[in-house]
Amino acid sequence: MKMLVSAFRFLVFSNIYVSLCAATFTAKTALLLYGNNGDAKVIALVFFATLFLYGFHRIYHRSKMLPEERNEERHHWADEHKAAYYIITGVSFVAAAVLMFYMPVMVWVLLIPVGILGLGYSLPVIPTKSGWKRLRDISWLKILWISLAYAWLTTFIPVAYHSGVTNLFNPDVLCVFARSFLFVFVLVIPFDIRDVAHDSKNGIKSLPVLLGVKFTLRIAMWFLMVFVFVVLLQFQYFHLSSKAATALCISALEVAIVVPLSRPNRPDLFYPLAIETSMIFHWAVIFIALTQF
Repeated sequence: MKMLVSAFRFLVFSNIYVSLCAATFTAKTALLLYGNNGDAKVIALVFFATLFLYGFHRIYHRSKMLPEERNEERHHWADEHKAAYYIITGVSFVAAAVLMFYMPVMVWVLLIPVGILGLGYSLPVIPTKSGWKRLRDISWLKILWISLAYAWLTTFIPVAYHSGVTNLFNPDVLCVFARSFLFVFVLVIPFDIRDVAHDSKNGIKSLPVLLGVKFTLRIAMWFLMVFVFVVLLQFQYFHLSSKAATALCISALEVAIVVPLSRPNRPDLFYPLAIETSMIFHWAVIFIALTQF
């Protein structure tokens, strides 16, 4: 049992687990649009790109952490396994770069906004009266940047690879993009709740800092209701099967159960186990609904 816990801690704190979640979230797009999990090279590209961006952010952010933030389990683990962390981040960059040579030009173009968001999230690129700021430092918009990057990466990249740029504005593709944005927006809110004390001390006006935990969780449920509305809209007017619609609603129900459990004092492992796993569950229920029945 101890070995299993250690293995899970390694997967989580090395960012491998969240990258796996992003990969399954990408496969979900292909499942809904094409009836399969998509091309392995695209899935791998999203996995390694996510792994690099998370690793880069952690490495760059280390020098700016508050002392009490450094003592949290996820950051303490990275300090204890610094060499492994740097190796994983470096390998992920090389792997993503190699995979790019198998991508059409349009995929390269579509990755530019994600790269800008990813680097701007970590690096101070916005001039303000009080100095240079990162995207994550601009009020509550941290959630917006993450949701937009995830939705863009996991929707438009597999579509562009599979059927070209002309299909990006297809109503079914736009519905997948909108749902992905809303779904990730809801899932990111618990992480802002986790970081509410640090964000407050750093002057970051996240939603929990501005509105409190209870009202922020209420906002999350409102966004989840909009997610369900988009499901019903696509089912009614575009091309979404009843099986897929049912699976998506089951996924929303699972999120509605786990997200309200978020509290600032939860253990570090709660968030990947309860929240990030929702992306894997999201893919799994769609896969089961579309391939097993």
